[in-house]
Amino acid sequence: MSKQKVSEVERPRRKEDIEWGWDNSPLLLPLAYEPREENAIVAAFTIAEYCGSKVLVYHVKNDADTEAAREKVLKLVDEHAKTFKVNYEVEESSKMVDADNIAYISRSIVEAAKEAGCQAIVMSAHRESFLRELLGRISDRVARKADTKVILVESAFKGARITHQPKKIMVTILENKFYRDALILAAIFTSTLSAPSCELIAVNVLKLPDATPIDAVERSKVFRAIEREFAHKVASAIASLGRLFTPRILPVRDIGRDVASFASDEGVELIIMGSDKPGRIGPVLTKDEYAIIKKAGCVALIVIPPKNS
Repeated sequence: MSKQKVSEVERPRRKEDIEWGWDNSPLLLPLAYEPREENAIVAAFTIAEYCGSKVLVYHVKNDADTEAAREKVLKLVDEHAKTFKVNYEVEESSKMVDADNIAYISRSIVEAAKEAGCQAIVMSAHRESFLRELLGRISDRVARKADTKVILVESAFKGARITHQPKKIMVTILENKFYRDALILAAIFTSTLSAPSCELIAVNVLKLPDATPIDAVERSKVFRAIEREFAHKVASAIASLGRLFTPRILPVRDIGRDVASFASDEGVELIIMGSDKPGRIGPVLTKDEYAIIKKAGCVALIVIPPKNS
């Protein structure tokens, strides 16, 4: 599949003619020197392999660093780079800061991505202490401030891993919001080099009132109309990306519980969602997006658009 650049400013075109793809600009991979960063490393190198991009591994030096931890993580980076056959370079900040100085660390990451002309920032978004989550994680602050798209690599479970060749990927669509970048990312993870035999499902999640019988909803004209419209959108994605997505409509009562249960029953190994750009205050993701992440037993990738998109 060819990699086609999407111009941000161009003559108006019909909606169905818009190209779907990312270019070969660099990717920024901000890393703490901790073993739990491996999922972000795999995600970044998977995207870089597909796009033909270079990965800029970026670390803000802080007082929690140790040389042993640094060597361990950089060895892991090098091993994955060789597996994916991706070029990378490591850059560390010139300034040493307190590990709790999340304002400086997040600002430094955003500035590094801008200076390098990166098309995306791929970074881990770990579960943190209540106070840290209340004040905002480093990844949350980056997602708010970045001029480029940000891909948050989320997992509520310590042992969850992104495999090099996932067998099934689910693109989860909430509130009928169809995010093109989420579908592009799913296609990237099923490229010929990464996982050619992976099954893709696009799931439109419909929240139902507690008293509404699910079987009655599935027989309704409104449900059928939603089903037809969604199938049409998925067919457009298939034509644009050259990847087969199976469309599914999932009526639920409890979004986190029911989506996670569906993913587990289907054997989903990776969940991908799009999200709106967060505002200056409040949570970065919606309540429903967080609920899915917390309940799902696999890694979730959340694509957040550029600041000025």
